[in-house]
Amino acid sequence: MLVRYIKDSRVATVEKNSIVFLLAFFMILKGFSLNAGTGTKNNAVKKALTSKDIQAFTGAAAANKIEDEEQREAYLLNYKQLEINYGNNVDFQLRKEQVILCPETEDYLYSKFTPLRTRYKKGTRPRLEKIVRDITGQCKTDREKVLAITRFCRDLYKKNPEVYSADYLFTDYVYGGTEEQLIDKPEILCETLGRLMVALCEICSIPGRVVMHDIGGHICSEVHVDNHWAYIDPRTGIYFLKKDGSFASVRDLLQDPSIINLQSNEVKADVSDMWTWEYRASKCEKMFFNPREITGFQNYSLMDAGKYNYSQLTAKEVRDAGLFTINKKYNDICFKIFGLTSDWEENHWGNRPLKKIPLVYRHDGFTTYFTDFLMDRDYLEKNYVDCFENSNVEIIEWGLGPGSVFCFETKVGQIFGNGLTHAQLSMLREGDRWANKNVNHLIAQGGPLRIAVERAHQLGLEIFARLEMNHEYGPADPNNWDWVGFVGKFNKAHPEYRIPGTVMLDFKHEEVRDFKKAILREAAELGVDGISMDFAVYPPFFEKPDSRIMTRFVRDIREMLDEVGQRQNQRVRLMVRVPFERYQAIGLDWETWAKEKLVDIIVPTHYAPSTNFDIPVEEFVQVAKESGVLVYPSTFLGLGFVDDDPQPGDDETGQKRYDKPKTREMFYAQALLFHRSGIDGLQLAFSADEWNERTWLNELADPEKVKYADKHYMVDPIKMNPGTFQLSKKGDRYSGESVFPLRIGDNIPVAREKGYEITSHLVLYTRNLRLDEKMEVYVNGNGPVVIPGSEGEGQEKHETVINPSIDNHSSFLFEKDWWQRGRRQVAINEDWWRLENNEIRIVYSAESDKRDNPLSITWIELLLNYSEKEELVN
Repeated sequence: MLVRYIKDSRVATVEKNSIVFLLAFFMILKGFSLNAGTGTKNNAVKKALTSKDIQAFTGAAAANKIEDEEQREAYLLNYKQLEINYGNNVDFQLRKEQVILCPETEDYLYSKFTPLRTRYKKGTRPRLEKIVRDITGQCKTDREKVLAITRFCRDLYKKNPEVYSADYLFTDYVYGGTEEQLIDKPEILCETLGRLMVALCEICSIPGRVVMHDIGGHICSEVHVDNHWAYIDPRTGIYFLKKDGSFASVRDLLQDPSIINLQSNEVKADVSDMWTWEYRASKCEKMFFNPREITGFQNYSLMDAGKYNYSQLTAKEVRDAGLFTINKKYNDICFKIFGLTSDWEENHWGNRPLKKIPLVYRHDGFTTYFTDFLMDRDYLEKNYVDCFENSNVEIIEWGLGPGSVFCFETKVGQIFGNGLTHAQLSMLREGDRWANKNVNHLIAQGGPLRIAVERAHQLGLEIFARLEMNHEYGPADPNNWDWVGFVGKFNKAHPEYRIPGTVMLDFKHEEVRDFKKAILREAAELGVDGISMDFAVYPPFFEKPDSRIMTRFVRDIREMLDEVGQRQNQRVRLMVRVPFERYQAIGLDWETWAKEKLVDIIVPTHYAPSTNFDIPVEEFVQVAKESGVLVYPSTFLGLGFVDDDPQPGDDETGQKRYDKPKTREMFYAQALLFHRSGIDGLQLAFSADEWNERTWLNELADPEKVKYADKHYMVDPIKMNPGTFQLSKKGDRYSGESVFPLRIGDNIPVAREKGYEITSHLVLYTRNLRLDEKMEVYVNGNGPVVIPGSEGEGQEKHETVINPSIDNHSSFLFEKDWWQRGRRQVAINEDWWRLENNEIRIVYSAESDKRDNPLSITWIELLLNYSEKEELVN
């Protein structure tokens, strides 16, 4: 069972009055036997030889054997947590049957405790039998069967990707259940996966038992294979082999912890995709096999199912029972016992220390040329290349143009604005017309891309040419200025290459792929250091997604770049930008591209900035470590709720559309989340002039500049919809609640140790509350902070809050601060926030359930402000 202070852990349950506890611990003397602080000092160890003898080391009675006060307290908290999660159900019933490992019990536990003949009767659990046959059908030995079952348990979460994500907080989780229910969930928690591992092995006639690390808070298993006990962690895929190739047991690892770090790459490859080998091995070394850990064993058999309770508990029941309160105490004492500083876990989220990283500055390749004068070579170099000298930017990602027309010296494609009539050019914006003039003028001076490449190389910078892989503008109408100006002659001449019903090109056509390849070849031959294929702009790429075709296309691009690079005596690197989720559904198998080493840099990003504030990239980082590619996630210019790009005629009317602004503190928040994930670099996706206007962007490369800067986090807007509370009658009031996940990169205890004071505020956007209404805010089970109703000074009683994600307004676009409607800010105790995953629960209640104007929440944001203590004194 993983405790809360460990990444992605969940803990357990107890009734309030039920606290009698057990514990045992052992110390490791190198080359010697286990040594636990049990029994009377200076007395010889009396071995437990019978089942009657071990009762003193079992369940609640074992608490009397714990001499060390801190270890005893940690055990009590562990015991209580497991009862909170599972009540008097099977996983806590097993906890009460646990026998601790110590010098008194060691011999018994490794001889008589677990029967080496399994009791399972064929036909008892037919569905499990079929599952086991499917898992082990190709296995020839028990060893192969054990590893196959381990991998099955390890990968169960992949049956439903949403069960594991960076911000998954178990708000809808159901704890416990039969083995069949665990598989159907699918299960992700260690306490139940340990039991499942033992059960599936039993069907194979392989003896097993549940292993629990009581202070480290993790549950695994031991199975008997090759005449020896083998320690298996089915949640993480961790096991250890000794020098002779046999599996190591818990006892082996306690007596010789050096086994942990002597594993082959083949063993390391079995670690779950959720982690790295180094991270899980470090946890084993520093916690689970630490001399101050307490480990216990529990026997479990499917043939004893009748004596266990397999009912389940909901996340709400667990939360209401006090899980979060217990967990904080558990967290604090565990770190203390193992001698770990509060920043140990911080440095292991992402499994590597934070380090300074390079930046890629990506511009659109179009707004660069929006001037009201004729741009020359010197102006281009000074404003769009020279500005990156002596900065953290190592790569300038140079856009080749908007849509399927181009702003570089192409002969294959159509240069933006060329070939249009005077009337068609008049349909465009003034800036568009200047872009056409400037690009042609720069081509006459050598070409904008060639000019940028030459100047960048003089300054020691790299240039990557970026192509938007499917940026087409519909509808196909001669009165549509977007279609007229931004769609090139290739698309216009070949409607048969389009995805039916759209103007998007279908990559199933070889002609489409050949056209894109020809454009990229032109750019590569102009001496760029790399090519950037931007697949985030814009899906779809197929009528029927086909990852095989797209992978074949990426192979062709790699082959073409290798050919060009060989002539230039360099490797032309390949960068691909892809959505961080649902990529397979649109035919983008980036993982294969990485493993085949077709690409050098992967840029995970969002589908749309208005959906995700947080972009979890741990999956990309893990694949990158295995393949050697680099991960440079993208942070975008704005939040993108409103299209504030000017339309033709806006200059004359004076109208301007306003988006909800993205603050400097938001960029710091996103950058820190990325740093924590172990990225190799960061892509800044902006328009061309932003770098000169926001000099602080340079700081995003340095975690030391970012860690203790003010932050502005935002619950992912996609998780806010529909955002309206569903009410039910409770007593004389109506009430409802919603739970929202929020991941943060700030480690507040560490910041305080570094000399900072932190204040925390939560910002919610709702309509005004009536006098009979109120909201209660809970953070990780702490609270509430009450937001009472009022008449609302100077505002309408029921002011409308605009949600651009679901509303279809037009007039509000022209109100500068429309997004401020309904903004309310409340102070939150900063100690309630945890590094990484957090749960915000909002309970709304009212005297009536009026439906004319129901309460909803548009956005939830967290403001963290840092100040140094010295400043406060002054």
